Amino acid sequence: MENNTSNLPNRPMRLLSIDGGGLAGLIPAEALVAIESQLDALTSHALPLCDRFDLIGGTSTGAILAVGLALGLKAAELRDFYLKFGKQIFAKVFWLERFWHNYPSGPLEQHLKDVFGKDTTLGSEKLRTSILVVSKNVTLGTTWFFTNNPQSKYFANNQALPLWQIVRASNAAPTYFPPQTISVPDDNGRTQKYDFIDGGVSSYNNPSLQVFIEATDPNYHFGFPMGTNKLLLVSLGTGFEAVAIPEGKATGYNLLDWARYAVKELMNDANLQQNVLMHIIGQSPALPSIAPKAESNAARAAGRPTASALDSIAAGTGGYKALTYQRITISFTQERLQGLGLGNIDPVKVGEMDAVDQIGNFQRIGRAVAAEQVHMESLRQFFL
Repeated sequence: MENNTSNLPNRPMRLLSIDGGGLAGLIPAEALVAIESQLDALTSHALPLCDRFDLIGGTSTGAILAVGLALGLKAAELRDFYLKFGKQIFAKVFWLERFWHNYPSGPLEQHLKDVFGKDTTLGSEKLRTSILVVSKNVTLGTTWFFTNNPQSKYFANNQALPLWQIVRASNAAPTYFPPQTISVPDDNGRTQKYDFIDGGVSSYNNPSLQVFIEATDPNYHFGFPMGTNKLLLVSLGTGFEAVAIPEGKATGYNLLDWARYAVKELMNDANLQQNVLMHIIGQSPALPSIAPKAESNAARAAGRPTASALDSIAAGTGGYKALTYQRITISFTQERLQGLGLGNIDPVKVGEMDAVDQIGNFQRIGRAVAAEQVHMESLRQFFL
């Protein structure tokens, strides 16, 4: 897969970003099914999303979706990955092992090998578009952004790495799965073993901003243009909720309780930060949806910046917009679910990313969010 920055297509460039969130990946998966279907209808010919988007980025569960799309899989096939294998992947280990992690890595590794190919590498020509996968190198204490762009700084070192290992590393959430060890060659041909954990344990569980920077910053050698008519970024979330601890209960939390709390809250805060920044620099398309109002109400209730507040901040910076940015997600509150006709779903239960008993509800939420917020007709200028 070549990416020559001096030979970009004579059309707007399109970016896709997908958040982490475990089994809640079914929510963006259903959005992808709707996006694919609507674009096929809009353009009057069927294409996989790897032929619709020029760079697809993902963290954790979003990395599974991003890489699967880049390999040419249909959105429905990736949706079915969660439906078929979710319960196997999140089958708890023997109770003595839970001091280290709750779930074995074996089932996830095997399914990634089966779907992506055991021998498919980051530099493989099977990848039909550019990708960005986020993971945390804990051996060095740095966040790594794996990309198949041949002109990227570390492509020569990383191109032979198995793709399944990179995706597995991005999904290695502490307390959920064990770390992933990857042997990476250095510039002298020697290999160094590094331990990686979930990319969500960083500021990039929502990788939207990094996808944008990767595409436009000259240091990353993609060279995509900026402007609301030249660059589109569609960002898919896995839902968010305020993680509240009832009064007095926090004093009884043990180390494992706080570890799980910290992971969830880090992801929530990272999602908020990235989305705030993207709304400041990006122009939202006009959509026939009640979602912006509903999400603004949820944001206000959680003490988060609302869309109007973000517009005010953007105006204070001169109002320049570097791209068109659409965020598709949902807040897990009883009011919000009720508004989607899903009042019988417990928002607390779907707030757990390993809730195998909620797989059906994740899919219901995903379909409802897609029906409400996916309107590719409003973005037709980027695809026709």
